[in-house]
Amino acid sequence: MPDPTLDLQLTWRGTFGRVRVFADHVQAETSYERSELTTVPMDTVRGWRMEPCDFDAVCVEFVTPDDTFRVLLDTSDEGVTHHALVRVLGDPLPSQS
Repeated sequence: MPDPTLDLQLTWRGTFGRVRVFADHVQAETSYERSELTTVPMDTVRGWRMEPCDFDAVCVEFVTPDDTFRVLLDTSDEGVTHHALVRVLGDPLPSQS
């Protein structure tokens, strides 16, 4: 398997989040709002967006028909993450705020 073009992870207040962006797909995992580390089912993701989570974290939300998976990343990674996700997944969904 080729190396990802972007590989970000954050351990934040006892939770773990990771987003790996490849040329043609995205992998993500999160324990935020979950009882255990969960792999985001990217084959069912219908859209994504980024929202602020706190003053020191940003949420990448992957929306499926049945659930929303939130992956926390450092606010300093917001711009590069947004650019990489647009390139692979297309434009984000409208903000919920």
